[in-house]
Amino acid sequence: MNNQPEIFQKKYWEREKLNSRRSPNHAVVFSFANSKINEIKKVITLDQTTTLLDVGAGNGFFSYPFAKICQVTAIDYSEKMIELNPAKTKMVMDANYLNFTDDSFDVVFESCMLHHVKDCDKIIDEMIRISKEYIVIIEPNRNNPLTFMFGLLNKEERKSLRFSLNYLKKKLKNHNLKILSAFSHGAIAPNKVPEILLPIFEKIDKKIPIFGLDNVIICKK
Repeated sequence: MNNQPEIFQKKYWEREKLNSRRSPNHAVVFSFANSKINEIKKVITLDQTTTLLDVGAGNGFFSYPFAKICQVTAIDYSEKMIELNPAKTKMVMDANYLNFTDDSFDVVFESCMLHHVKDCDKIIDEMIRISKEYIVIIEPNRNNPLTFMFGLLNKEERKSLRFSLNYLKKKLKNHNLKILSAFSHGAIAPNKVPEILLPIFEKIDKKIPIFGLDNVIICKK
């Protein structure tokens, strides 16, 4: 097996600027993630017996709130991100070659990673392989004007411009996954919304047809 990593932009996630990135327990970040987790819980039962792998977990925006309700393992290719991630079980790992046996986790989850990789189909295959039952995908919604402009202006985010909800649904169906729920969601940009404005944004941080900041897809093998 060729173990040379295919995930690119590593330097982007190792840059010094990320030392000042908001932490997972920041009020805005926690609200951003928790509102999506609440939607996921409407479809999937999550409790202290549930094992969940957070692929491309970064510094733990989702690892942190998920750990409050289930057993979380966090992986990322960036050493810096894993150092910042508060998960108890975490490791540096290339998502193209997940070092776990088949059917290792009840839920395999990723957020905003697939648009940063060379071959997202290979990573989806790996996610399916190690999942017992569920795969959850969250990616930027190119139909949201702010997300679209961010993708245009930042070369590291350029691939997000293809990630419409229909694009993701078609891709996941091509992997023979059963889509249980698929929707656009959110108005909170976790690193941008001022904390003082959070109560206002929380009122509209929900499912938003077509124009939500992110697309959420919950699948079953």
